[in-house]
Amino acid sequence: MRQIKRKVVIADDEQRSCKLLESLIDWEQRNMEIAGVARDGFEALRMCEKIRPDFLITDIRMPGLSGLELIQRIHQLIPSVKVIIITGYSQFEYAHQALRFGVIDYLLKPIKKEELLAALEKGEDTIHQTEAQKTGRETVTLKSMQNFKGNLLAAIIREQSCMNKREFRKTILDEYHVSFSEEYWQMMQIEIILNGEENTLSVQDYLERKMKDIVLEELGRENVEIVTAAENGNIFILLNGSRDALDHIKKKFPELRSDLLFVNELFRKIIFTIGISSVIHDFDQIDQCVEECRTCLSYKIVAGKNKIIRYSEIPVGKFQTDFFVDEAFKKIFMESIANADIQGITEKLEELNVKVYQYSKHLDGQIVFEIYQSVVRLFFSGIQIFNLQDYGEYSQDNILLQIDYMYSISAAFGYLSDAFACLLRQCREETEKQSTRPIRMAKLYISEHYREQITLESVAGFIGLNETYLSTVFKKQVGKSLVDYLTSIRIRHAKELLVDDKKSIGEIACEVGFNDAKYFTKRFKKYTGVSPNEYRKLFG
Repeated sequence: MRQIKRKVVIADDEQRSCKLLESLIDWEQRNMEIAGVARDGFEALRMCEKIRPDFLITDIRMPGLSGLELIQRIHQLIPSVKVIIITGYSQFEYAHQALRFGVIDYLLKPIKKEELLAALEKGEDTIHQTEAQKTGRETVTLKSMQNFKGNLLAAIIREQSCMNKREFRKTILDEYHVSFSEEYWQMMQIEIILNGEENTLSVQDYLERKMKDIVLEELGRENVEIVTAAENGNIFILLNGSRDALDHIKKKFPELRSDLLFVNELFRKIIFTIGISSVIHDFDQIDQCVEECRTCLSYKIVAGKNKIIRYSEIPVGKFQTDFFVDEAFKKIFMESIANADIQGITEKLEELNVKVYQYSKHLDGQIVFEIYQSVVRLFFSGIQIFNLQDYGEYSQDNILLQIDYMYSISAAFGYLSDAFACLLRQCREETEKQSTRPIRMAKLYISEHYREQITLESVAGFIGLNETYLSTVFKKQVGKSLVDYLTSIRIRHAKELLVDDKKSIGEIACEVGFNDAKYFTKRFKKYTGVSPNEYRKLFG
């Protein structure tokens, strides 16, 4: 028997959002069809009354009839419609109101394919349950609330929720009779870093799903509630349970790490870090848990890669940045930069590396980052004297970002050593270019004006340098005085002209910049060993 297609109506005043929803998934494959697209609330209401859809996907704020009013009316007219609302974090306060009218889920903009599919599957579940006259509402409600909590967690992580967390939790408690079952919470954050060719969105998505599954498998057997959210390659896990349950779950962390290491074997270029916050007794302290997880991740530069880092085990920093990057260090470091002394810079960085490592048991990751940051800024302050125009891959911002991918102190300072050496080589090249520029300009001027009565003064004026300085630098780099160089250029051109016996010696002398034929002959013989006439006889 052929299945009846599920009808879907989309309501959104933004054409781009409508187009995205229409093209985001294969509706035909899911045995669904887009039965209508409305651009305002009144149009959507008329469309639903006529079509009687199975699903309504609507923005919560629209012109005319708002999404909230539309949902309320649809709930009264066609209570069987499964409503999925679209919202932004700035509209978070409307989301909880929508649940009163049978909304099964809501999607946060920008809409993701996986979230849309999950919402539709949730709606299909409720339809099947109704059609089969089964009572599975508790399960569906649990899934909805779990998704709601996951989105709340994502909002907290992004720090974009406009609602007070206490107010938000109270709303759920009072209006929907759903709450966290226990009064203790703990946060976990798993950071996944992919390198090379494996760093693709498909691999990233797979790993996020895989690691979520591992967490749920390992920890889900315990007497705790698990809420998850994924953000920028990081998986956040909120654990809710009794104090005893959260204390007991610590025993599972080594097994969790082993499972993640197994995934690492499949993707050898993956590196992960697990940060675990302290346990809190007040949900309003959840922001503290997020910050503690971030602190754990920053500590990976001390702890190493593929580690579980508990906030409670991170040492309290006893030293400040200036203990390591002191005035003596700065003085020698800046002198080495001014001299483009690569070896000097390398030695100072190695000294700093050793010192930081020696005190690493008394440092948290933030202090190590501040030391790294201080050295980078000091270096870029120093190389400004070279007027380097293009830093390539070693721009200050890029170098500062790299510490997020460092899993040892020595690797961080080794990277700085390589980056600074490359930039100092560029500085040396730039310096050499700048020092040879006056010579190149002088030679160019002579090649274009040798026929004229040019002097050291006229060449220096063209370049914009002091005559004495130009004379000294020219002789040092070329090996002869500027006047001798000018004469050699004139003689070279004279040789070319002497091959043509139609011109007299006097004409040639004048053409190459000599006013006096006798003086020309004298200079020519000194440079070539023969007179102009003898040269003509030999080569003419």
